[in-house]
Amino acid sequence: MLLENRLSITLEKLDSAKEKFAQNQEYAQLTKDIKLNTLALSKALANNQDFSEFEKKDKSLNKQLAEFENKNLNIKSFAHCPTCCDTGFVDGKYCNCFISLYKQILRQKSGIDSLPNFTFKNNKIAEIKCKQSKTLAKLYDSMEKYCDEFPNNNFKNILICGKVGVGKSCLLSCTINKLLDKGISSQYFSAFNLNSLFLKYHTTNVKERDYILTNLIETDVLLIDDLGTEPIIKNVSIEYLTLLLTERQNKHTIIATNLTDEEIQNKYGDRVFSRLTNKNMSKLLYLDGDDLRHINKK
Repeated sequence: MLLENRLSITLEKLDSAKEKFAQNQEYAQLTKDIKLNTLALSKALANNQDFSEFEKKDKSLNKQLAEFENKNLNIKSFAHCPTCCDTGFVDGKYCNCFISLYKQILRQKSGIDSLPNFTFKNNKIAEIKCKQSKTLAKLYDSMEKYCDEFPNNNFKNILICGKVGVGKSCLLSCTINKLLDKGISSQYFSAFNLNSLFLKYHTTNVKERDYILTNLIETDVLLIDDLGTEPIIKNVSIEYLTLLLTERQNKHTIIATNLTDEEIQNKYGDRVFSRLTNKNMSKLLYLDGDDLRHINKK
């Protein structure tokens, strides 16, 4: 339930309770006195008469009404969050309920459901005996540091190259989980699903298709997995990947691929390769070793 819906429901409950309290003699008399005093104040203003007494009375009556409502109609008893009364703010700062709700929304839109649920805290890389154990440990430390320092990193793009099963997807899972926990908008796409989205964009009416790539372009961090495994569709795959990387040149993009540098350049061309390997904006990480899927089965 969105925060604005929570607040609306809370206020509806409060209004309903006020209607019931309208039958309360003390409450009814206070509201009546306020209306009569307001009318008298208006007349005094219209006739250029001294209205100071009516003003004092208005403050006194409204104070009495507020005390009555706070005692008998406490909004906290109706709110989902008694701390902020569903407004989302406490002392000018975001309430924890708002932050939690925001993170839930980010997670729902992130595409993380298609990834294994790994985090930097619960990963068991140290327990796995494989050729790349030391390299993986360094990469995990490096990516966790990247999340901690975001967005004040020295580079915008990260390209992780390595064979099938060496641990790239698990590393992406840890990374996006940490980013989402920090409230950083992040989206995960396999290269195959990204390619399908490009095709949808390409075949949709020009006037209606802008929204299709909006989230990909605007998200703080975009994570693309298995680049190179998707089929190359003429006038679609390379062209829109180039467009996406160009539009995201001031944002962060993390890509995992089974391809080598040379294979990326041969498959996607110089423009994509240049954007992914720009020394001033990109960091290249290499991962080689055993297929962890086979090791885990032993």
